[in-house]
Amino acid sequence: MGRAMSGKVRPDLPDAGAMPLVVSIVVNYRGIEQTRVCVASLLAVDYPNHSVVVVDNASGEAEVQALREAFGESIEVIASERNLGYGGGANLGLEWARAAEAVYAWVLNNDTEIDPRSVGHLVDAMERETEYGVMSPQIDAPIGPESPNGIWYAGGAADLARVTTKHEVVAASPALAVMPTGYVTGCAMFLRCKALEQTGLFWAPFFLYWEDVDLSFRMREAGWRLGVVAAARIVHLVHGSVQSKVVRYYYYRNAILIADRHLHRRGAARAFMSLTTRAARRLAASLLKRDGPLPIAETRGLFAGAAAVLGLRRVDNVAARERRRAI
Repeated sequence: MGRAMSGKVRPDLPDAGAMPLVVSIVVNYRGIEQTRVCVASLLAVDYPNHSVVVVDNASGEAEVQALREAFGESIEVIASERNLGYGGGANLGLEWARAAEAVYAWVLNNDTEIDPRSVGHLVDAMERETEYGVMSPQIDAPIGPESPNGIWYAGGAADLARVTTKHEVVAASPALAVMPTGYVTGCAMFLRCKALEQTGLFWAPFFLYWEDVDLSFRMREAGWRLGVVAAARIVHLVHGSVQSKVVRYYYYRNAILIADRHLHRRGAARAFMSLTTRAARRLAASLLKRDGPLPIAETRGLFAGAAAVLGLRRVDNVAARERRRAI
């Protein structure tokens, strides 16, 4: 993990004795304009015992300085000397929250805008429903293929062997204060810090993709429930299927790794076969219909994941090499 250049707990933190302390964590990587909007909305929430931490994932000194100049002492900026990926960056913020003795930590994508009442709704739900280890607000979004009703996430399910995730895109019944769910998206994970003491933090070697599903499954395996609080709302401003080579590589590699972590070798083998079929279809579409690029990144991801599961390569070394090559 990269050394934090900043990140000591400030002496002027709100008194956590009156209401549970919530620390909201935003990971920034070369997304300063989106991060500004997200942080401004977090600073406007109506919950009094709330601190905001931005973890900059080696975007460069200019973005770090821009954040500090824009928000001053109202937020804590932690600058990592290297890009730790989404989970690794979030872990720096979670460690800060732990040192601050926070009761809850909210990990958020930087391309979100927060309703001022959302933190209060999430805290109320967590205080009432003590068996829940992680919750999410309902995540709205502009109407599009992934949010046909203007809702991007209102619950979800993941099948690790088939390598599929599904979001509920219909609002939960208002009669249900908390809607149980199969996994919570990393876009807005409201975490009980006590639960994290049992499960541990995000598994940093994922770097990108599947870290939220992994932590959700570890929560369930430790006996904690997962839920969505429909009264709490945020907006996901930027979303959609990103098709970069880096994304495709990590999606395929990490799908093998997460299947092995939770379903063991047999599950990893099933995931490998599911993804091989998917890559073969992409290859056929590319060659026969000239529809899209050859699945080179996917193939690298498949074999990197399989090699790591079989103990032939270390996960972090495989990831580092692929990032250097920019796939």
